[in-house]
Amino acid sequence: MRLKLLLAYAGGRYSGWQIQEKPNPPRTIQGELENALRILAGVPVRAHGSGRTDAGVHAHGQVAHCDVPDGKAGLNWRKSLNALLPDDIRVLDAASAPLTFHARNDAVSKTYVYQFWQERAFVPPHLAPYVWCCGSLGVQYMRAALPHLLGEHDFAGLQNAGTDIRGTRRTLLFAEVAAMQPCEYYPPHLPLLRLTVSADGFLKQMVRNMAGLLAACGCQKIAPNDVPGLLAARDRKAVRAATAPASGLSLVKVEYAGAQTI
Repeated sequence: MRLKLLLAYAGGRYSGWQIQEKPNPPRTIQGELENALRILAGVPVRAHGSGRTDAGVHAHGQVAHCDVPDGKAGLNWRKSLNALLPDDIRVLDAASAPLTFHARNDAVSKTYVYQFWQERAFVPPHLAPYVWCCGSLGVQYMRAALPHLLGEHDFAGLQNAGTDIRGTRRTLLFAEVAAMQPCEYYPPHLPLLRLTVSADGFLKQMVRNMAGLLAACGCQKIAPNDVPGLLAARDRKAVRAATAPASGLSLVKVEYAGAQTI
């Protein structure tokens, strides 16, 4: 029986999604999930995620699949897994899927959000683990850069080293920077900015590098009209912007042909 799982997690305590095959491996989302699956299934179970979120990255809509014994078909997998998983990893939904379904290979698009906290005077405690406290940004310059990123491009200049993917062309389907309503419970402050991007696929740390690039535009260190030339260089060193911290990034949605998530 193949299970399709919808997961949410706070990634701050974990070394990313993927299990690391080494002595005394660090905690990962996949490792915690597979431990719980093994207890319930009575046999080792391999879980395949839609993507490998990096250390410290969060998820509201990670999708995974795994194969469990047919004799366990009647189990309430969501309830049973949540009873075993740490509180910062939750199974939001669990359903049977065709044996041909693959969480990564069948995905047609993914959506991420990146959150910039602009107010230097304070960071609300409930937001601190999920934002980049970067200071004031010119949102108009960030928005002016977005059209240069949309569509199909070679995003090699926004890819960090350490990937085994050969092709670096991807299609950015949607990109938006929204200014969120300031929180009424706090003193007057600059609004949180939320970058939302959807694409047919992402390279290693591509969204974090994109966020860093947009922040540099927002600080007027890079002109929006320079973005096409930076992409054309196909060189990470040509993009004079830091990789944005993992804490601000969340995988929010994975879409499949004919259906969204589960």
